[in-house]
Amino acid sequence: MAARFPVITGLGIVAAPGRGVEEIWRAVSTGTSGLKPLTLFQSPRYGQVVTGEIQHDLLALGAPTRSSRSDKLGWLAARDAIANAKINFQNGGERAGVLLGTSVGGSYDSELFLTTLIKRGKMRSRPTRFHECSSTVDLIAEEFGLFGPGMALATACSSSALAIAMAAEMIMSGEADVMLAGGADSLSRMTWGGFHSLLLVDAAGCRPFDVTRAGMSHGEGAAILVLESDESAQRRGAKILARLSGWGTSCDAYHATAPHPQGAGATAAMQSALRRAGLEPGAIDYVNAHGTGTRDNDLAEAIALKTVFHNRVPPFSSTKRIFGHSLAASGAMEAVVCIEALRHQELPPNPGFTKCDPAIGLEPVTEKRHAPLTHVMSNSFGFGGNNGVLIFSKPETIPHTRGPKRIQVAVGGIGVIGPGAVTIKEIGPPLPPGKGTVFSCGVLADAAMLTPNQRRRLSRLQQMALITARYSHAPDPSQRVAVAIGTGLGCLEDAGAFIENLITKDEREPMPSRFPQWIEWVR
Repeated sequence: MAARFPVITGLGIVAAPGRGVEEIWRAVSTGTSGLKPLTLFQSPRYGQVVTGEIQHDLLALGAPTRSSRSDKLGWLAARDAIANAKINFQNGGERAGVLLGTSVGGSYDSELFLTTLIKRGKMRSRPTRFHECSSTVDLIAEEFGLFGPGMALATACSSSALAIAMAAEMIMSGEADVMLAGGADSLSRMTWGGFHSLLLVDAAGCRPFDVTRAGMSHGEGAAILVLESDESAQRRGAKILARLSGWGTSCDAYHATAPHPQGAGATAAMQSALRRAGLEPGAIDYVNAHGTGTRDNDLAEAIALKTVFHNRVPPFSSTKRIFGHSLAASGAMEAVVCIEALRHQELPPNPGFTKCDPAIGLEPVTEKRHAPLTHVMSNSFGFGGNNGVLIFSKPETIPHTRGPKRIQVAVGGIGVIGPGAVTIKEIGPPLPPGKGTVFSCGVLADAAMLTPNQRRRLSRLQQMALITARYSHAPDPSQRVAVAIGTGLGCLEDAGAFIENLITKDEREPMPSRFPQWIEWVR
């Protein structure tokens, strides 16, 4: 099969500064912050903390009534992206799909149900219908007639960047011709109370890379890109906005909430993206940094940038003070920023920065300025160390993107955990002879495989996942091992306990140990 290089032909975005690419770019290019005091829900302790809340009436903008807040945001971005791409799926929907990143899902609406139950003793369960992260994907696929691949990814702050990368691989492999890819996340009491409980929020607004930075700012929003093969775009005469020329992923596997102090995972993801794009570090003209404004994250990212670019770091900036940190949607929103930077040949500023931190030793772009841009990089480093990096290039560049390798896949081990004694025979027929080994299967009694600290701190779901992983294979440092786990509800027990405590005690006694279980259990 001839190379099928992924290109971007449509953009849709809704965020705190506004809706639509033009309105968002005006805010970004002028460094205009969308952070304001919270109005979406009552917050007794943190109500005056500024946040990137979308204060438009989503129904007035055309969003469907029967959906969660995240669903509405994703739907609006998808509608605008499809219109921007001038594409009609009426006769080609079976070759088109949707792949979105999300971490909050329908939590905001489920919290309304729980609040009504606790405070008023009334059961109104309709909002819980849209709790699962896949709800937004299902809504968009049904509404716009996308019958190809449909998936939701949840790797916290890198979710939508990884969704875009996976969509590109589907296009290059021939699995789809067109993919809607991006992310959508609304504000919720869970994330609002959770990040405050971890003391990671700057009440006055985040100041990425500044010496006085004191934490992140919350945000919400959605952004969706229309990716298609260059063949498909040329066949229908579509305007190509940019090329997705490279992408890379990694996991720190270091700590549940903190980045690797030397930025090892961030470095690996950036280097992987450069290899995929066939580019040398010196070819990158601008980096949209993850830049959350926390002490540890900004420092680790700066170290990684120096490592990758050999102390010749290209112009960089963070746009988190403009949008707030929209978690799973942030990577896609910043992808839109990168594509618009290429189109306008301008470097976006880093609002909130006033003074260089000697520990970082780098200064971001502080004012919009024109610059020749051919290749730009977008960094998304997730809570707990799940990392995704994207490289966008001008449409006229000659692509050197490496496609996915065709390899034979074999099952090398199985781990099972269940309510009773589970054996391979009870699962089904034995595996055919192969290179792998089938290890014995486990039950919850095998919690002895865990350390006392793991038994005390990990949720029930995390403990089961860890035990089955240990049964499934023997660690081998010489192998590159990736982790992919499916779940419908994640650590719902921990999420329920955390949010119930917030509601009943009016945020007076948060439970910070419960929060990371929900937001980043797969790490």
